[in-house]
Amino acid sequence: MASVHINSSVIKTLSDNSKEIVPFFGVLLGQETKDGWHVTGCCHLKDSSPSQFSVVKESVSQYLSGGLQICGIFLENTSLKVEDIASQVRKYPFKHQNGLVICVKQKNNSNLSEENIFLSSDENVVQKPTVIIEKDDPPFVKVRLKCSFTLSVKIDSQKGALKNELLSVIENLCNTVSSASTVYRVQNTAVIFSSTQVVGLPMEAECSSLLQLSTADQDEFVKGKQKHSKSQLEETLLCDLLQNVTVTEETCDVPLCAPIIQHSLEKFRAVTLTFPVDICCQVTPNTLVTTLGEYLTTALCNQIKAMQDCLLKNIEGESLPKVQPFHFQPWESSAIITVIYPEDKSEEKLESRRQELHSLFCLPASRPVFRRGNVYLFPEDISQYGYLINPHQYITTQPMKGGQQSLVQGLYSYHHYMQDRFDDNMWGCAYRSLQTLVSWFRFQGYTDKPIPTHREIQQALVDVGDKEPKFVGSRQWIGSMEVSYCLDHLIGITSRIVFVSEGSDLVTKGRELAQHFQVQGTPIMIGGGVLAHTILGVDFNEVTGDVKFLILDPHYTGAEELKVILDKGWCGWKGMDFWDKTAHYNMCLPQRPKVI
Repeated sequence: MASVHINSSVIKTLSDNSKEIVPFFGVLLGQETKDGWHVTGCCHLKDSSPSQFSVVKESVSQYLSGGLQICGIFLENTSLKVEDIASQVRKYPFKHQNGLVICVKQKNNSNLSEENIFLSSDENVVQKPTVIIEKDDPPFVKVRLKCSFTLSVKIDSQKGALKNELLSVIENLCNTVSSASTVYRVQNTAVIFSSTQVVGLPMEAECSSLLQLSTADQDEFVKGKQKHSKSQLEETLLCDLLQNVTVTEETCDVPLCAPIIQHSLEKFRAVTLTFPVDICCQVTPNTLVTTLGEYLTTALCNQIKAMQDCLLKNIEGESLPKVQPFHFQPWESSAIITVIYPEDKSEEKLESRRQELHSLFCLPASRPVFRRGNVYLFPEDISQYGYLINPHQYITTQPMKGGQQSLVQGLYSYHHYMQDRFDDNMWGCAYRSLQTLVSWFRFQGYTDKPIPTHREIQQALVDVGDKEPKFVGSRQWIGSMEVSYCLDHLIGITSRIVFVSEGSDLVTKGRELAQHFQVQGTPIMIGGGVLAHTILGVDFNEVTGDVKFLILDPHYTGAEELKVILDKGWCGWKGMDFWDKTAHYNMCLPQRPKVI
């Protein structure tokens, strides 16, 4: 029997939220590999009736990236006996080569472990498989396809005609993209493939061959003037969609013959809309290229139907809204979920929609996950961003012996002296640290307000009564208190201020800072003397009390060159000797709001 690999975040999600998941029933999501299922996500189904199971599975599929499949169910049972579970599972129609993964929670016990995982090889047999709970998923190749479809929908005066015409146009589009004439081309290669054929590689070729054929530089990933080792990044395989216009007997559903053309003239009104398709597939390197073609087609049709559903929910009279896809990683796993939002609706108006998504994906309603700011950034998206993103992720320094690292959660951008064609050398370090903090709240979806300029920061301090009007346009320093005032005034974020009378006392704050990063996860601004820095994490030894600090230094004046920044220590781990032992330090610890 194949083993079951399950990401620890799935176990944690179901355990932590078991009281809110009522009834405790839903589907498990995962990728199929040679050694069995890798479970990477979960969905709560409020309707647990077997008769509706197939319908509900269909509604879940519209969110799934290509290759991510419904691979099992989670449910509640009085015992963990195999025979009891088998009788309960037998009600649900499910067939798959690798079987059905089953996660069972006993009543009055929310704790889940490998003992709660079962596998049904067929509808009559439930067994205890080898279960491996993993923190990290195996390496998956991300494949991305971006294209657009322009549709013309006829407008009729009859009630409901626009909806019916829209359904008909989209059905025709799905039939076209799922036909044998649709093929995919890997960018920068001569490889063309579909679910049934491969051109440019052997028919049995695997996706690892596509990566090897890429003409992109394999040694470097270039982002403006920033260079990364490509081995440090998850590579995205970019594809194009093509339509085969050469008709052969293999690609044609009807016998080849002379064409018959019918032409009729008619006056009618129509509305034109564009579907900006953006789909992602996640596959193992040994996945067949033809299987990838199948996944792409399925994901393409699912996204088109999801756009259709979004249009129908937001249609107003004869006006059709613009829709846009967004990719998210809701769990601490590699699983990618795609959600369609109407383009013209604000985050406030989409709150009820986000509440539905949090409930569906078993997520608490205390942190934003599906705001536009939370969108998953592919390497090619990061390359178009003007600042370095999370430079600390590329540090190779070994952890402190006996220490436990607690780090900033999520994304931020690195802001430092001389950026934005603005000379703030020798006075703007706290301003830059504040910009990094605001970038974190933007990336985590807490605000969509732009990162403030130095002048806007100064004006905010005047507006709250902390500074005189002449402060605007000056080159005066600010400190931790001013940073907290700006966070509150500009983006509505409250902060906790921590004081130490001497730099040497920072050694006593290791446990407190570790707890901050574990619970809040926000970057910290620290000011002392005439210097300000950003703390991104701590490495704390519970036994000895030793502590190291992960510092992002805003005093850097060079270009966005990651290698220089890391090699020279502008982003790196610092010991207690980094701090001025006699200086007074204030730390601004921003607090997460409880919102979705």
